[in-house]
Amino acid sequence: MDDRLGRLSYSSLPERPLEYWLSPDLARLSPPEARSRLRELADTQGTLTAAWGAGIGAGAVLMLTGVFITVMGGGVGPLAALGIIGAGLLVFGILGCRRVRSKLPSTRRTLITRGPGSARGGISMVAFFAIVFGALFGYGAFNSGARGGSTAAALIGAYVLIVLFLVACILVPSTIMGRSRETFRRKAENDPRFRALLEQDLLTWRDPVGNATYGPL
Repeated sequence: MDDRLGRLSYSSLPERPLEYWLSPDLARLSPPEARSRLRELADTQGTLTAAWGAGIGAGAVLMLTGVFITVMGGGVGPLAALGIIGAGLLVFGILGCRRVRSKLPSTRRTLITRGPGSARGGISMVAFFAIVFGALFGYGAFNSGARGGSTAAALIGAYVLIVLFLVACILVPSTIMGRSRETFRRKAENDPRFRALLEQDLLTWRDPVGNATYGPL
């Protein structure tokens, strides 16, 4: 009886330790599109963190927009309204990021993203829109020169805020998603509590749809 229990316990142990699956060398040998449990966890966590990160950036831009409107003579109403909304987004975004990064995400549902998934793609998209809006606002600011400098300043300020909003909603999340696997690896290496969650997951996880391995990352 004891021998049978011993064989059962031994067979339930993972074939490879977590350190093996977290190895950067192993990740470089595997195609980036190859499935693994670690990659699903990292990509899902990165997508959720990117969404909260976009909220943080958008909240900060809304607060700046309120300040800009007030400075341009719009009164304190926009400052109060946009300031409250922006501060709320910023605080909830920070709390959301901390919560997402403190636990293993659920991978039962596939998260679909429409934007770029890397910093390079985010920079390209932001640059494209910045050029388009820059041409439109530049033309408006040039034609408004005869009507006074305040109109030109308003257009330039609005353009800067739009670019900042694009950075917050496109570049920030795309950068987070592009670095999600490296960030996940650092978290596993430097956070003992998070690593313990991974060790437990390694013991209990089995691929429900195929024969994907636990790693690489």
